[in-house]
Amino acid sequence: MASVNAPRGLQLAKKNGDGSNSTGIRTIDLNGASPAVASALIPSDVFTGDPVFIESAGTIKPSTNNNIKVAGVFQGIQFVNASGEQKFARSFTGGTTATDVKVHIASDPDQTYFIQMDGPVTAAAGLGFGVLNTNIVTGTGSHKTGQSGYTGDASAPVVTDQHLRVIRRAPWDTGTSSSVGETDTYPWYEVRINKHFDNYVTCTLSTS
Repeated sequence: MASVNAPRGLQLAKKNGDGSNSTGIRTIDLNGASPAVASALIPSDVFTGDPVFIESAGTIKPSTNNNIKVAGVFQGIQFVNASGEQKFARSFTGGTTATDVKVHIASDPDQTYFIQMDGPVTAAAGLGFGVLNTNIVTGTGSHKTGQSGYTGDASAPVVTDQHLRVIRRAPWDTGTSSSVGETDTYPWYEVRINKHFDNYVTCTLSTS
């Protein structure tokens, strides 16, 4: 049965492997920033389910480039608006004047997610065996629901370097996935972020 085309970005699934699932939510505290600074630190609209990265200056942005190392997946935000009201939201309009800003992201590099593909998955040997990769496709989220519009790229499950590792078909989604192709129009898959910031380190090697 074909899925409804209703992308919601990266949805929390479980801990990779058989480990317990803590979801690994990290709070990024921008407390104390002036309204101008707080607005500048989140310059773009961001939605629950968006993969995000953090620049060296502290700017938080949704990832729109598959070469960017993701810090986590946006899970919501709390802030005080220009009227002095405490707000909790699933999305944020970039550049909004705000103080006491706290951004919540799922930051565990071993976290897996469910994501809807942007079409039928191209037939590929190894599909469903956790050895293929694909990219994230950007999409427009909804401030009404707070939900991301990101999808997975159905056309490119390959063994070469891509943003997401395709683990398996989502267990609750009907249809089939195998080397002979995909019977679902917009299937859901369980994936893991390959290019995660916490999987990379910078160090200096000393021989002394």
